[in-house]
Amino acid sequence: MINLSCIKNIHLIGIGGVGMSGIAKILILKGYKVSGSDISSSVITKQLIALGINITFYHHKNNITNTNLVVFSNAIDDNNPEILAAKKLNIPIISRIKILSLLMKNYYNIIISGTHGKTTTTALIYNIFKDNNLQPTVINGGLTTSSKIYSYLGNGKYFIIESDESSKSFINLNPTVSVITNIDNDHLRIYGNLDCLKQTFINFLNKVPISSYIVLCIDSLPIKEVYSSVKKNIITYGFSKQADFRIINYYQYKIYTSFIVKQKNGIDINVSTIIPGHHNALNITAAIVVALKEKIKISKIIKTISEFCGVKRRFSILGEYNLNYMNKKIKKITLIDDYGHHPTELKTTINTIRIGWPSRRIIMIFQPHRFTRTYDLYNSFVHVLSSINITLILAIYSAGEKPIKNFSSKLLCSSLNRYSKTRSILVLNIDKLISILMSIIKNNDIIITQGAGTISNIATYINKYMIINQIN
Repeated sequence: MINLSCIKNIHLIGIGGVGMSGIAKILILKGYKVSGSDISSSVITKQLIALGINITFYHHKNNITNTNLVVFSNAIDDNNPEILAAKKLNIPIISRIKILSLLMKNYYNIIISGTHGKTTTTALIYNIFKDNNLQPTVINGGLTTSSKIYSYLGNGKYFIIESDESSKSFINLNPTVSVITNIDNDHLRIYGNLDCLKQTFINFLNKVPISSYIVLCIDSLPIKEVYSSVKKNIITYGFSKQADFRIINYYQYKIYTSFIVKQKNGIDINVSTIIPGHHNALNITAAIVVALKEKIKISKIIKTISEFCGVKRRFSILGEYNLNYMNKKIKKITLIDDYGHHPTELKTTINTIRIGWPSRRIIMIFQPHRFTRTYDLYNSFVHVLSSINITLILAIYSAGEKPIKNFSSKLLCSSLNRYSKTRSILVLNIDKLISILMSIIKNNDIIITQGAGTISNIATYINKYMIINQIN
C-alpha cells in the first residue's frame, strides 16, 4: 500500500495529458517534488514547467533517477523504458487513477461521470462552490473560459473531479457524491457492449455511502435501466416528467437561454444563461441539485450560472466576421469550435445551432476521432452528418490507434455523398482547407470545427485568417 506521506519525489509518464497535468499541479502545490516526461511540448507542459516541474520530451530510463514513485497515464504501455527501469529498480509504479484515489483521501469527493457533459458539469459545480467561498479542490478535463484552469488546490473539504469512463479503472475511485450525466454507446472496444458499461456504472454508484446521495439524469435511457439496481438515495433531473428536478419552458435565442427548473417541493428556479443547448440545461440542472444539497443559497447559485461562460472548445464562438476575399464580400460569418466527437455530441451541437440560429446554413469541418469509434459507430456518423448542409471531412485522428484495413475518412465522405442530399468534401491536405472553405461559404454561414484531436489548431488558424481578411 502506497503512503504518500512517505513519498518525496514523484515522476509522471505522459504528464502532458489533461488528466495527468491536473494531478501534477495538485502534487506540486501539495509540496511534492514532481518531474515528468512526454513526447512533445504543449501549452499544458509549458504551464507545468512554469510551476517548477522538470519535464523531458522523450522517454528514457534516466528520467526516473532520484524518483520514489512512478505514475503512468492510460496511454503508456508496459514496454515504456521508464516503466521497465522502475521495475528493475523496484520503484513503486501506479496508474493515474490510483494516484488520484490516494489524493482524494480525507476529502468530500464529488465525482462527475457520464459519456457526455461531464466537463461542463464539473466546471459549473466548481465555479458555484468557489464563488461561495468553499475553496474546493478540482481536477477537470477542460479549461473553464473565465478561470482558464484544469485543476486547483483549495483549502476546503470538497474535491470535485471529472471521472472519465474510457477506462474501467474509474471504478477504483471512491465517491462521496456521484453525478452521472448520461450513459451512451462509447468505448465499446473496452467494455464489449453497452450492458457491460452499464454494469460498471452500477458497481461505481453502489460505492457511494448510504448516508450520501447520487444525482442521475433520468432522460438517459441506459440510466433508467440501471436505476433499479442502485439501492441508494437517488435524485433525478431532466426534461422528463419523472424527474425530481424537471426542466420546463426552455427558450433559446442564439446563445441566450432561459428555462425553469421545477422542484417537487413546489419551488421553481428561473435560470438564465449564455451557454446554449438542451444539453447545457441538463448540465446546469445537475449542478443546481448538487449545490442545493450542499446548502448553497439558490440566489447565489443562479448568480454564478448567469455569469458562467462555459468551457473551452465546448461550443466556443471564436468570432463573427465580415470578409473580403478575392474582391468578394462575405458577411456575417460565425466560427464555432466544439470538442464533440461522438454522434450524439454532433447531433446535440447541430440541434443547438438549428434552435438558436434557425435560418443559417451550417458548414462543419469534422475530424473523426479514433479508427475504432468511427468504425463502430459508422452508420450513426453518416446519419448525423447527413443533416448538415456541407461537411468537410478530414483524415481520422488516430489517438495512437492502428489504422483499420480498408477503412478511412474517404469512405465516410463517399457514404455521405452517396446516401444524403448534403454535400461532403474530403480534405486530406490541410494546406488546401482555407481555399476550399472560402470557395463555398456564403453570407450568414456558420462554420463549426468539430472533433477531439488536432482540429482545435485548425480552428485557431481559421480564426486568424478570418481576422486578417475582415472588412474594416
